[in-house]
Amino acid sequence: MDRAAVDDAVALLHRAPVLAACRGGPTDRSTLADRAGVSRATAYRATNALTERGLLERRTDGYRLTGFGRAVLTHVESFEAGLAGARTLAPLLARVDAPELVSNTHLFTDATVLTADRSAPYRIDQELASIVADTSREMVGVTTSFGSPVVMERTYEVVRSGVPVEWVLTPETFEGVRSHHGDGHDELMAMDTTATYLIDEPPLDIAIYDDTLVVPSYDPDSGVVAAVATTDDPDALAWARGVFEDCRERAERLD
Repeated sequence: MDRAAVDDAVALLHRAPVLAACRGGPTDRSTLADRAGVSRATAYRATNALTERGLLERRTDGYRLTGFGRAVLTHVESFEAGLAGARTLAPLLARVDAPELVSNTHLFTDATVLTADRSAPYRIDQELASIVADTSREMVGVTTSFGSPVVMERTYEVVRSGVPVEWVLTPETFEGVRSHHGDGHDELMAMDTTATYLIDEPPLDIAIYDDTLVVPSYDPDSGVVAAVATTDDPDALAWARGVFEDCRERAERLD
């Protein structure tokens, strides 16, 4: 992208509030300025520039979006949401470079992200254990690691209560769980409400506990959770379920 194109894109980002102010139909400059939160002078310059570019159309009752303007506004807002989500997920993305997550950061603008902190070393474990303990309908996920003892214990308690569980693991993770929690794991695998699948290379780690999505990242040396993002956004949950179902389809179920 050359400098002129970059400057043009930046100008559109700055003027996006003016475009958005016209979304509901023809809008006069005074109303437009109030909706966009800009001065009337700024609104005057912006509407002139956007009209010249073909993004707005001037009518007797005000300015309205053209089809081109509506398309540009849609893409600008998508970009802004993706950027906001990327900023939110920055601690996670420092360790997780999964294309599926990178291309869907717009789903995480309102996510809560916790990071490992020496001043509060157990806060991630406590948050995850609380989410797991509150699960009453379903637990599904894809993982390349297994949780701390307290999280695993909460997980086993929930599974024993009869909550349906489907989990896709790597062979290494499966063997790790069995070696650390052998008796309990074998007991739970035998339950009718559980299903375990093996896959060699999952795209990323995700877990859905009822209506809460959890996306963790692990420290490569210790294997402990270094950062975790949680959200109850319906679109994020739908995306995560699609990732899970794709992995489940490609995985081998253990009997």
